[in-house]
Amino acid sequence: MASRQRLKQCTARTSFPTWLPPAKQQRLRTLGSSSTSHASTSQQPPQRSSSQPIRLSTHFSPTQKASQSSSSSSTSSNDDPLPSLQLLLRGGYIRSSSSGVFTLLPNALRIIRKITNIIDQELTAISASRLAMPNLLPSKLWHQTGRYAVMGSELYKLRDRKDSEFVLGPTHEEEITKLVAQEVDSDRQLPLRLYQITTKFRDEPRPRMGLLRTKEFLMKDLYSFDKSACDAIATYEEVRGAYVRIFDRIFGAKGQWKAAEADTGAIGGNKSHEYHVQDPAGEDTLISCSKCTYTANTEKAVSMPDQAQMPVAAADVSVLLFGCRDVKMQDQVMHAFVLPATRTLNHTKLEKLVTKLNASTGNEAEQDRVELLYNSAASPVANAGAAGWDWKDRPEGPLVRFTSLSVLADFECASLDPSELNDALIHAVNTFTSRPGGNSNQHLPLIDLFPTQFGHFASTPSAVTPPLTLVDIRTAQATDTCPSCKFPASLVESKAIEVGHTFYLGDRYSRTLEAGFHPSNEVAEQTQAVEKLPNGRIPFQMGCYGIGVSRILGALAQKASGEFDRILTVEDAVDKKKMRKAGFVWPESIAPFTAVVMVSDGKDTKKLDAAYDVWSRIIAQAQTRNCSVRSVFQRLVAGEDAQLDEQPQQETGWSNEELGEVVIDDRAKTLGSKLADSDLTGYAYRVIVGKHWEKEGKVEVQWMAEGGWRAMVVPVEAFSGFTG
Repeated sequence: MASRQRLKQCTARTSFPTWLPPAKQQRLRTLGSSSTSHASTSQQPPQRSSSQPIRLSTHFSPTQKASQSSSSSSTSSNDDPLPSLQLLLRGGYIRSSSSGVFTLLPNALRIIRKITNIIDQELTAISASRLAMPNLLPSKLWHQTGRYAVMGSELYKLRDRKDSEFVLGPTHEEEITKLVAQEVDSDRQLPLRLYQITTKFRDEPRPRMGLLRTKEFLMKDLYSFDKSACDAIATYEEVRGAYVRIFDRIFGAKGQWKAAEADTGAIGGNKSHEYHVQDPAGEDTLISCSKCTYTANTEKAVSMPDQAQMPVAAADVSVLLFGCRDVKMQDQVMHAFVLPATRTLNHTKLEKLVTKLNASTGNEAEQDRVELLYNSAASPVANAGAAGWDWKDRPEGPLVRFTSLSVLADFECASLDPSELNDALIHAVNTFTSRPGGNSNQHLPLIDLFPTQFGHFASTPSAVTPPLTLVDIRTAQATDTCPSCKFPASLVESKAIEVGHTFYLGDRYSRTLEAGFHPSNEVAEQTQAVEKLPNGRIPFQMGCYGIGVSRILGALAQKASGEFDRILTVEDAVDKKKMRKAGFVWPESIAPFTAVVMVSDGKDTKKLDAAYDVWSRIIAQAQTRNCSVRSVFQRLVAGEDAQLDEQPQQETGWSNEELGEVVIDDRAKTLGSKLADSDLTGYAYRVIVGKHWEKEGKVEVQWMAEGGWRAMVVPVEAFSGFTG
């Protein structure tokens, strides 16, 4: 039959590796030809070979009813399940193994493979090399860098039979640094960019939101090693450029995703960006400008001071007092943080400032660290607990250990009158130093509270002015003024899903782990100012860059299900009853399949033959034109759909991967069930061998467009006869 002949032609066109001898290539072609000829004599559908279509009757993609997926998703999370999670379960993409642990089924793996192919291509383009490190890591290096304690209970820890301690890797900074330190000796071996795509582990206390927050996840992590900070920053920007191309290819350009300035968190370093897909289900909040490209997460975002929010009186501000709790510490500085009472304190910014205070005073020991002692916005009970003073044994009160006061006020407090600021400080310090339940605040002036510091103002007490530093400790919010373009009230808030993160680490890990290089003569002069390691080497300047691959699948499912719902808000041109309301519209670059050839009756051998004929014509057309299967369909329906003319897609050449882009649905299911399943798989095109084939020898071609599925009826020859 014609369909068998076309399959034979496809086998003949299959390319083989150039290293195979010509005789071996011919032998493989002969085997393919003989197997095709044998199949033509059988009444059953052809057996699967490397050049045959994927048949859904043998493809493992177990679908579920809505009630089944709801039950499955409820057992995998304590939170309300995401609609996209239920659709991934219904569509046969994933199954829940336990809370926060999922099995990826074949269709999900096809998407994952396309995502990783894009990542591989773009990282290879910037000279990155792929490797695979172990997931079972000795804990020694984690103790050395301090991350063992920082990550705490989120780190999976285990011991072997020899009582050696290991961790299951959530990231691999320590391991890769050790590896490179062993293999790189000279700066002539730099720069070095190494990455892997492997399973990671994190003991999430509350796994939720399907693939977005799990205990086991697939991640791409890249690590860069340079000889200088200048080179490392250049590498950082080059990797960021690769990320732009990766996310543009996966999610689409034109605002489909955002890069945001971010805090470095437990990873460390001093430069960081997050990469987000905006979605109401996201756990992160972004602050972005509606007039320019400024974007940051709420931990990092800044805004211009708002005159309407600026305090004018002492009652308009909140005061937080910080100091060391150790009663043995004398001659301390009390640090007062001041911000508008109408503003929300940004704890991440505050924590960084406190960390700097500890570093500047040398208070590295835990008992010597500066901590919160009093918050004027907190309850008396909370403040009593924060003070922690033993009034019975030390009736003189906690102020005895402080001899000076330092004030760090938010920029929005810059215009506050000094006398009003002093009143706010006097009230806060007196309240903090008063015995709980006693006759509180005598409201002693600052000159009496800190005589050592302000005693020289005895003749002019009103002139007391504690040292003031303006800082940013407020949380930026919607309607604030953008710090970049200065446009008033231009900042907006949005929820988002984080899918990637980049960090410039500097020597955060290389110095701790004593990993570095011996400088060559031409580099030695450039690195003279760099403090050498104890082993005499110059520490590597490092960066680390992550992409959550399985999380991208979860984020894509959110967008694809939302796009399906959006498209079907207009009446479906094919199915006016709109019985199928659940499905995905995947981005072209990562869709598991492009098209399905659907047989209305899987037992009808004539229809099966017709389905194979359609498949072989599509493949032959794509090979002949050196284009993708999607392009074949786009040309076929272009005259029927003006949208395709208005939005031409980027042409993609032929590759053997295209053989799997069109599947045949030969299952023994009703046509209605197959159509419902096809929505969940997210095909862009459907070819139905059904009633039109029986009556006219034609097939129905359907494609997804605004308003739902559109359709046209064409002869089989149309797949190889058009000239568009």
